Amino acid sequence: MSPQKFYVTTAIDYVNDRPGLHHGYEKTGADALARFHRQRGRDVFFLTGTDENATRNQRAAKEQGVETRALVDQHAAEFKQMADLWNISYDRFIRTTDPDHVKGVQEFVRRWIANDDVYLSTYEGLYCDGCELFYEEAELVDGHCPLHPTREIQHLNEENYFFRLSKYEEKLKELYREQPDFCVPEARRNEVLGWLDRGLRDISVSRRNLEWGIPFPDHPDHVVYVWFDALINYVTGVGFGTDPKTFKKWWPADLHVIGKDITRFHCLFWPAMLMAAGVELPHQVFAHGFLAMGEGRLSRSSGNMIDPIAAAKEWGSDAIRYLVLRDAPFEKIEDSPISPEQFTARFNADLANGLGNLVSRSLKMVETYCEGLVPRSGGEGRSEIALHAIADRAIESHDLSAAELHFADALGAIFSLVDAANKHYQETQPWKLAKDPANAADVASSLYAGLEALRLIGHLLWPYMPNTADAICAQLGLPSPAHAPWADVARWGLLEPGRKVHAGPALFPRLEAAKASS
Repeated sequence: MSPQKFYVTTAIDYVNDRPGLHHGYEKTGADALARFHRQRGRDVFFLTGTDENATRNQRAAKEQGVETRALVDQHAAEFKQMADLWNISYDRFIRTTDPDHVKGVQEFVRRWIANDDVYLSTYEGLYCDGCELFYEEAELVDGHCPLHPTREIQHLNEENYFFRLSKYEEKLKELYREQPDFCVPEARRNEVLGWLDRGLRDISVSRRNLEWGIPFPDHPDHVVYVWFDALINYVTGVGFGTDPKTFKKWWPADLHVIGKDITRFHCLFWPAMLMAAGVELPHQVFAHGFLAMGEGRLSRSSGNMIDPIAAAKEWGSDAIRYLVLRDAPFEKIEDSPISPEQFTARFNADLANGLGNLVSRSLKMVETYCEGLVPRSGGEGRSEIALHAIADRAIESHDLSAAELHFADALGAIFSLVDAANKHYQETQPWKLAKDPANAADVASSLYAGLEALRLIGHLLWPYMPNTADAICAQLGLPSPAHAPWADVARWGLLEPGRKVHAGPALFPRLEAAKASS
């Protein structure tokens, strides 16, 4: 029987500038989910990439005096470098300048045209070039875009092709009646339902007389409006319009992971676009919260940024992945405050004093008292029984949380086992027991329980901290968790007595001062 497929995507990022920490945050959450499902035996395809056909890219290139293609190539490479440094296990890094994407977008639009869902009209309205979106006056805050308050709203009047979004209003209402969890969390869905209840208007699907973008089919004086071009990457990334076999295998997407500011596009426009093209809808959209630092959320438009490439080099990729997911709950509605000082405190408490200490003391004690071999447990005393029970609860709690993208809770479950294992040593004190040879069985039982907790921690950590998980398992003489079927490893008592183990260098040396990566 072939494994169940799981297709997950992130939003694709504008490349008018370098990446920020918030880009790494979204990709790490999606990566953790992709690894979680791979670890549990599913056939996963993970898509991420860059949005390169925006007019803001062309504008940024002109401001810098370079060709648009040169600018997008430069910044796309930086986004890919960030993804690689953060150990993002994408199956495809799509660029919307890729030839198969261009071809697929034009095929998608032709389907709308054949379905009479596109017409030519003149649009007059208020436009934010930061969002690349038309707004109604009631949606503005003091006359400014709510997401880009420092930008001037433009008043545009131009002839464009329009998509009949209003035609799909009732079908979208039916979608949310029959599948209320199409958009999660609930607060984000309620926003979408509010827009839907106020009624939908047809929307511009092209821009005219632009030098950069995908030509509108049969009308080369128009380009496909960037938001529609970008959304279509979710199908072109798995072969729509170019590779029917691959597309049939992976579509529909199981989950789109996006930021909370773009739910309107993904939860109203995108399903309507798919309906018009005769393509099956994705299963779900998850809109995560934002990182905040200082005066506001991390974003390029606010100027509030942390360089994710420098952060990965300075903190280490596993540590920065852990810190953003632990301190910024993915499902949180409000923005999650972060700072280098906060990260340092978390790093020292959880990674250096908690996990790193557990790994070091466990392996060194086995080398000292058991000749570097996994001891044979003589049975479970009170502390061992308690640790066993906590391990069972941690596995169950972790899996429930991770499947819902509640990564802070999932990591909390893992570190409840880290804390319990350290506490177990404090209670059993094998270093004291070892002074009397008559206590050899108790020493063996204490150390076996600690090693077994460590083995489970290594496997549980793999979706979040893959290098650390590999290092833990290597010190235990085990293969990478990437190659261990979950059903074969996810229960207590599987570590074989007599297996050779070895202590390695400190995984997370304590930090003395906050890292500053801005």
